[in-house]
Amino acid sequence: MQQILLIEDDLELSRLVVDFLQSEGYQVSSCGNALKAKKLILAQRFDLIVCDVMLPGSSGFDLVKQIRQQFKGPILFMTAQTSVGSVLQGLELGAQDYLLKPLDPRILLAKIRIFLPPEHASADPQPLLKQHNLTVDRVSGHVVLAGQDICLTNAELQLLLTLLDNYGVAVSRERLFREQLTREYDGTDRTMDGRASRLRRKLQAVDERWNVQVVWGRGYRISYAEATESQP
Repeated sequence: MQQILLIEDDLELSRLVVDFLQSEGYQVSSCGNALKAKKLILAQRFDLIVCDVMLPGSSGFDLVKQIRQQFKGPILFMTAQTSVGSVLQGLELGAQDYLLKPLDPRILLAKIRIFLPPEHASADPQPLLKQHNLTVDRVSGHVVLAGQDICLTNAELQLLLTLLDNYGVAVSRERLFREQLTREYDGTDRTMDGRASRLRRKLQAVDERWNVQVVWGRGYRISYAEATESQP
C-alpha cells in the first residue's frame, strides 16, 4: 500500500484528510510539526509528503530544505499563503505542487493521484475472501454466511467485495461511485445508500452481528460485532 505523510498542525483538518485518503486506499501517517516529521521520515518509507507551510517551531519550507537529501519523492505544499512569492518559494524548493486552503479533499486526492496512481491490492488476488463466518468466492460470486448461501445481485456483490477488501476502514462514496457506477458522486445521489441498505438486510437476516454502516462524512464500512463472554 502506498505510504503518505501528512504534516499539518490543524488537528481537525488532519483527521479529515487522513480519513479521506485512507478510505481511498492509501496508508497515511500524520504529525503536527517539523521535528516529528523528520523523525518519521528517518524511520519509515514514504511515497509522498503533504506539508503545511505554517508549522509551529519550523516552517514547512525550512523542513523541506532539511529533508530533501533523505526524501526524493513528490512533495505537495498545502497552505493559506496566497502570495506569488510564497508559491514560487515552495516550487523552487522542489515541491511538485502548491495547494491553497481551504482545500476540498477531493482536489487533494486528484493531485496525489498524478504522482501516486491507485494500486490494486494484488495482480492475482486470492479467490476466496474470508472474514469471520463470511466467505466470498471472487470467481464464482458464491457467498456463504454462517454455513448458509446468500443470494446477492452483482451490484451488492461488488460492494461487499470492496468493503471486505478494506475491512475496518470506511470507503468513500466518491470512490464507490467512480469504481462501481463509473460516474462522479454529485452529493445527492442515494444509489449507493440503497445498495448498502439491501446488503445489510441480507447479511443480518442470517447473522445480525454483521453491519454495513454509513459513516458520516467518510462513506461506508462493514463490521462484525463479536460476541463477548459474560462475566460470572
